Amino acid sequence: MQRAVLKPGKERKVKNHYPTVYRDELAQTPSAPGPCKVLDASGALIGVGYYDPQSPAPLRVYRFDDGPLDHAFFVQRFRRAQARREGLGPYHRLVHAEADGLPGLVVDRFGEVLLLQVRNRAMEALRDTWLPALIEVTQPQGVYERSDVEARRLEGLEPRTGVLYGHVPPTLQVEEDGLVFAIPLAMAQTKGYYLDQRENRRRFEALVQPGQRVLDVYSYVGGFALRAARKGAYALAVDKDLEALGVLDQTARAHGLTVDLRAGEAHAILHELAERGQRFDHILLDPPTLVKKPSALPRVKRHLVDLTRLALGMLAPAGTVWLSSCAYHLRLEDLLEVARRAAADTGRRLAVRCVTHQPADHPWSLHVPESLYLKTLVLEDDPL
Repeated sequence: MQRAVLKPGKERKVKNHYPTVYRDELAQTPSAPGPCKVLDASGALIGVGYYDPQSPAPLRVYRFDDGPLDHAFFVQRFRRAQARREGLGPYHRLVHAEADGLPGLVVDRFGEVLLLQVRNRAMEALRDTWLPALIEVTQPQGVYERSDVEARRLEGLEPRTGVLYGHVPPTLQVEEDGLVFAIPLAMAQTKGYYLDQRENRRRFEALVQPGQRVLDVYSYVGGFALRAARKGAYALAVDKDLEALGVLDQTARAHGLTVDLRAGEAHAILHELAERGQRFDHILLDPPTLVKKPSALPRVKRHLVDLTRLALGMLAPAGTVWLSSCAYHLRLEDLLEVARRAAADTGRRLAVRCVTHQPADHPWSLHVPESLYLKTLVLEDDPL
C-alpha cells in the first residue's frame, strides 16, 4: 500500500479522528490515486485513507488503525451504522458521512428503499467495494442514487442519478406519525420530505392549539403545516416550488385536512401578508441552505434579519417563531444575532423557548464540527 506523510504538527487532528487532510498539510504524497497508509512526520502509522490529487481535500482518512479498505471493512461500518439506528423506524438517515466514519457517503432509508449520495472522489473510486457491502448488510428492495449535489461538482465529478440495485418505485410512500406523504423520487433528498426535522415537527404539533393561526414559510411538502391543520389550527403554507406544494395539497386531501397554499418567494409574500395586517400564533422559517462558504455569511444574515423582522411584525401575543438553518457556516450564535437584530427593529421582547439540533440518526461527531449542521431557534413573545 502507498504512503502519505503529514507535515510536523498536522497529525494532531487526524489522531483526534478528523478525517480530512488538505494539500498543504502533506509532506509526501502517493504517486497515484488510491488507498494509502497515513503516517506522521516520524513515520508512525496513524491511519489508512484514500488519496486523490484532483480532490480539493486530496486525502480522506477512513480508518484510524492499520488494515485494508475492503469489503469486510465496509460491512463492519454499515453494520455499526445500522445498529445505531435501531428502533428509529423505517424512515431515517442510515449513513451520515464523516459522523459514521464514511466521508463522502450519505444514505437515507425510506422503508425498503435506500437513497444515497456519493460526494467525493474517494467514495466514488471505492464504489465497487462499498456498494455490495451496503446491499449485503441492509438487504433493501432497491437502491437509488441522487449524486447531483454541489459538493460533487466541486470534486470534479459528473452528476449521477438512477437505480443502482433492485426495484425502486417512482413515488415513495413515507409515513410519519399517521401522516402519509407520496414523495416523488426526484424530491426525496432535495426539496421534499426532510428526515432531519421530524422531531421538531413532533414538538411543534404538541404546542399548537385548536383555532390558532400558523404560517409555514419554506413549507416544502408541508410537514409542519399539516400537523397544525391536524390539531385544528388554520395553516398557511408558503413555498416557491409548485411540485412540493402539489404533494402538500395531495397529502392534505388524502387526510381530510385543509391547508391554504401560497406559491412564490418568501420575502415578497411575507411583506404582502404584513401589509395586510395578518397575525399568526406560530411562524416557521426554514430556508434552504443559503451559506455554502463563509464569505456569504454577512449577506445571508442580513436576509434572515429581514425575514425574521417581517415574521415578528405579524406575531400574535405569546406566539412563537421557529427559525431554522441547515447551513454549517451559519452557527447558533449567528441565528441568535439575527433574532436580536430583528427583535430590536420591531421592539419585541423575546424569550428563547428552546434550541434544537438534528436528530440521532444524523449523528454529530465531536471531532467533526461540520457534522453539526441543523439548528433551530424557537423564540417566544415575552413582554413584561
